[in-house]
Amino acid sequence: MLSRQLRHLISSRAFSAAVQDATSSSDTILDTRRELWRKPESPFVKTPQAWVSSLETVEDEKLGLVDLHPDVFRTAPRIDILHRNLTWQSVYRNVQMTKMLTKAEMPGGGRKPWPQKKTGRAHVGSIRAPQFIRGGFANGVRGPRTWFYMLPDAIRIQGLCVALTLKHTQDDLHIVDNIQNLQNGDPKFWTDLCEARNYGYSVLFVDDADEVTGGLAEAQQALPWLNVMPVYGLNCFSLIKYDTVVLSRSALERIEERLLTHIHRAGPMNKKYRYMDYKEKILQEAEAEEDPLMPPVV
Repeated sequence: MLSRQLRHLISSRAFSAAVQDATSSSDTILDTRRELWRKPESPFVKTPQAWVSSLETVEDEKLGLVDLHPDVFRTAPRIDILHRNLTWQSVYRNVQMTKMLTKAEMPGGGRKPWPQKKTGRAHVGSIRAPQFIRGGFANGVRGPRTWFYMLPDAIRIQGLCVALTLKHTQDDLHIVDNIQNLQNGDPKFWTDLCEARNYGYSVLFVDDADEVTGGLAEAQQALPWLNVMPVYGLNCFSLIKYDTVVLSRSALERIEERLLTHIHRAGPMNKKYRYMDYKEKILQEAEAEEDPLMPPVV
């Protein structure tokens, strides 16, 4: 027991010394302290942390540590929930346009090919029957067919939390101070930056703004493995697809705000649509349409 406490003390001192060295090496130190909304009060829940770095230099310049919310970045690794989200994103946009024609839809074949009896041949009413070479299809594919369905909001929110937790646990999630209006837009600079920081073969930058300006926007057009995404477009498929996810400080706060709002909301997550609430609007849709020959039917 004493040796365990001693090892913990030594490791904590070494970690604090590393933090002091990293913060003292940089000229500008960011104030990364912030209050977490509805933080769990359990003594067994630890607050995860992440380094905040800058994208101005190739070297990974540490600016400080930032606290992450445990409800978002320390959830249970439910791989089944993540798999449901990935499956839903993979199939909901698929549409099968193939349509195999039946006997009635095939051109020709209106005449009976031979008499019904006294020929020794099978009874056939059309040469477009399924047993003929150029006949129609029986039980064929009848498109367009879609596999669209909607996952419950609770499953989608939990899937995002699981994906963010896995990325942070595997050291594939990084926080930067800013990704807007960066000076250097040379693709060689960004390639060296990703190699020096071991970002992997593909990197996803996430910001709370719709448009990104500066050096990152210029380099993104020349580097196909580097992508930029707004916060509202973040999804489980993109988090798993890219090797490294880089969040800005503003994107981190926005993601936690949106997810925690939905996690702790009291009302139902799925909006209910009643016909009586929209009946008057639906019946009045064709009021502006005037056609004396073909009046609209609602």
